[in-house]
Amino acid sequence: MPTIASMHQRSVFAGFTILWLIGGPCSLLRAQAPVEPLLQKYCLGCHNDNEPEAGLSLQTFESLKKGSDDGRVFDPQNPSASLLLKVLAPTGDSAMPPEGEPQPTDAERKRLRQWVLAGAKIAPMAAGRPQVPDIKPFGTTTPTLLASTLLSDGKTVIVGGGRHVAAIDTDSGEQTWQTTLSGSRVTSLAVAEAKPWLAAAVGMPGVAGRGLLLSTADGSVLAEFGGHTDAVYAAVLNSTDTVLATAGYDRRILLHDVATGDVLRTLEGHNGSVFSLAFDPTGTVLCSASADGTVKVWHVATGKRLDTLSQPQAEQYAVLVSRDGGRIFAAGADNRIRVWKLISTDAARINSLLISQFAHEQPITRLALSPDGTLLASVAEDRTLRLWNTSPFSARQSLPTQSAAVTSLTFIDNTRLFLTCIDGHHQILSIPAPDQTKPPEETMPDAAPVAVTLPDQFHEIQEGDVENHVKSPQAVALPAKISGVIAAPTQSGEDSDCFRFSAVAGQELVLELRAHGEKQDLDSRLEVLTADGQPIVRTMLQAVRDSYFTFRGKDSDTSDDFRVFNWQEMELNEYLYADGEVVKLWLYPRGPDSGFKVYPGFGKRFTYFGTTPTAHALQAPCFIVVPRRPEAKITPNGLPTFPVYYENDDDPRREFGRDSRLFFTAPADADYIVRVRDARGFGGPSYGYQLTVRPPQPDFEVTVSSRKISAAVGTGQEVMFTARRIDGYEGPIHVDIAELPPGWGFSGPVEIQEGQLTAFGTIYAVEGAQQPAADDLKKVRITASSAGPGDKDLGTLEELKLTQDPGLRVTIAAISETGSSEAEAVVQQTVGAEPWPVLSIRPGQTIRAMLRLERHQHKGIVSFGKEDSGRNLPHGVFVDNIGLNGLLLLSDQSEREFFITAAKWVSPSTSTFFLKSNVNGITSLPVTLRILPESEDSNRQVTVR
Repeated sequence: MPTIASMHQRSVFAGFTILWLIGGPCSLLRAQAPVEPLLQKYCLGCHNDNEPEAGLSLQTFESLKKGSDDGRVFDPQNPSASLLLKVLAPTGDSAMPPEGEPQPTDAERKRLRQWVLAGAKIAPMAAGRPQVPDIKPFGTTTPTLLASTLLSDGKTVIVGGGRHVAAIDTDSGEQTWQTTLSGSRVTSLAVAEAKPWLAAAVGMPGVAGRGLLLSTADGSVLAEFGGHTDAVYAAVLNSTDTVLATAGYDRRILLHDVATGDVLRTLEGHNGSVFSLAFDPTGTVLCSASADGTVKVWHVATGKRLDTLSQPQAEQYAVLVSRDGGRIFAAGADNRIRVWKLISTDAARINSLLISQFAHEQPITRLALSPDGTLLASVAEDRTLRLWNTSPFSARQSLPTQSAAVTSLTFIDNTRLFLTCIDGHHQILSIPAPDQTKPPEETMPDAAPVAVTLPDQFHEIQEGDVENHVKSPQAVALPAKISGVIAAPTQSGEDSDCFRFSAVAGQELVLELRAHGEKQDLDSRLEVLTADGQPIVRTMLQAVRDSYFTFRGKDSDTSDDFRVFNWQEMELNEYLYADGEVVKLWLYPRGPDSGFKVYPGFGKRFTYFGTTPTAHALQAPCFIVVPRRPEAKITPNGLPTFPVYYENDDDPRREFGRDSRLFFTAPADADYIVRVRDARGFGGPSYGYQLTVRPPQPDFEVTVSSRKISAAVGTGQEVMFTARRIDGYEGPIHVDIAELPPGWGFSGPVEIQEGQLTAFGTIYAVEGAQQPAADDLKKVRITASSAGPGDKDLGTLEELKLTQDPGLRVTIAAISETGSSEAEAVVQQTVGAEPWPVLSIRPGQTIRAMLRLERHQHKGIVSFGKEDSGRNLPHGVFVDNIGLNGLLLLSDQSEREFFITAAKWVSPSTSTFFLKSNVNGITSLPVTLRILPESEDSNRQVTVR
């Protein structure tokens, strides 16, 4: 039985074999045959950095010097007395390797003893030497090319790969020089900013890895930088050519002093291989892409990790920093290109995600930026090549798919792209100029619809007695009211009624179908076809992100709790497509137990582009889609494209039940056919209908939630305004309550924002408020106005009552940047004055505010709601960090801090908001919210006023 001491002695020896293979030509560490292969063969299987038996690792000289759990194993002052030397005896309990394991020969033991006596110096090495058979090629082989970079002259590309580097003249395509790098596979190349140097990452997986400085004149080795225990995949120089960063399979990033060769800092934190590195233009930060599915941002001077960009879903193979240093580009095995705004240059901050673009059908392996930074190239495992505009980020064009795997991309200029391939060949691709005549990839023209004068009176039309199918439709004049019946199916098929009408290009029409009769059995389906009966494409929906339903499926009505995979990369107002239905995202998930709300944010959900609401199963696929013009030339991105036709089953606004409503814009001067049928193929005498075809008349209606208001001084009562938008009117609607008695105020005018259905205001009382007289109440006017349909008189209030005991009062105060809450403004409210607290926020920011209670009768819990806790906040601005219980104060609390976040896309505006409690609906006095223009620091979480 070996003793503890003997086990310790064995542990000393087990790590002696691996180091030479990775260290490469670090000849200054040894004067005789390398010992590292012996350590890899006999020792490092047990004594490595990942699994150091008895606490001992022999993978690097630094770890050897640290010794084991029982102390030092090598004495540099007296090497002959070192435990390391004793275990090399071939016999005894302390002999290593242990009995039963492969043993060194006498010659190998002698070499190991000489190594110990000479100082035990070793180079870093992998934990084991791979056993690779020596397979001879059948014929002539071409050296693999894996890397390329453009020299500052703009005329020479340096390529590297299987143990060599070479220079290629970009004009002639000829090789001007080649240098062999013995025993080293070049995995990446980067050119120095000012010096005539190249940074090269070299090595073999499981064998060796290091960084090199090469001469741009002939590829000769100027300096070597070790320290890695496995293959190195990336090597880059900072902007002053003073720091070399290297990284690879051992998951560590080393920052080397170019002048001395010393390791300045070791950056640790990745849990997988590091495949790519990029300095920002100033050299202040370093970005790294890793197999652990993250991109990290490091502070070069301190080695501190400033941010982890963890949104990717798989390995990240490439990372770049824009030429101006403002953005980070990354891509990898999740087939996406992501763009972050880089702001964490001097302190830890959140670098917000700007773009997540599904770019290829297979993993993206390389990215490249053009010299001026306006173009980005990407290549994937399926050998597809694509170009992207960087600002704003958008697909530009696809380049020819290559016959072999592309291993590197380098822009020569904005018209030529150099690439290398795994089979050893290289080529220069010409980049076609963008087609200036190509229509933008939009869903519909922005031009105003064509105005067509039609008679005021409808043409009353009865379905004819003869069969009116697609080949012989019944002609009708517009506007028309058509009455008909869908007959029962016959042996020849189901019945459908077809009517032909004429329209000019750009003419807009509304088609509304209501089931008619006592039983109303018809479940209608409307279609608009060409004169020869072909469907008409309304829009092409291009998927830009893929997802699926998680946790639970969805029925065909609900607008809440859309739980979808990778929701963090989705944005409000984006379209979500699932099984033919299109909805629009309205509110973010508010925690781990919630999902998106879709438009309108309450009640039955709306659908878009005339699509029909349907049920969706758990894990059913869905996509974020972008609408394109029917005639647009869509740049492929690896995801599907869905045509949407002019057809409708159920009214998208959910006002007609199972009846149909369809908005149609004529694509050309032509005759068209409208077809009516039952969605299930049924028919019979009770399947009657009335179809109206008319021009749209955009308009709106507004309802007022309450006309009886009771409030005490310092409190308010909420009034909700709900719009019904008619015939496609989506513009803003302003609502105001004027001529309130002295001492009474309204937080308006409030705006029902473009595309929204609700707005909230509070009617409140301040010091000096009196019980209004009947004549005072009659003067109050509620109005709604818009730039389109005009103004609406919404009447007056029925009751305005001043109460004496409010139960509690609620106030909101701003918090200064120092963290202290500011005193509330002294409210002396008069009509037209706004002495309310003011909060300011920029897009992408989160600000803080203070909520205070002045308790009177009510001593219990006070809740202000959950996702709806901020009343009348602009769309895209919300009370944040509410948890599962929402914004509330417990019975022993009288104040708390809360947070307000603005989405990165919100526009500058000024509005008011307030908080509404669950105690008799008492509200706070209003607060002014100013959304300021976006600034350079908009993406960090701050508090501003």
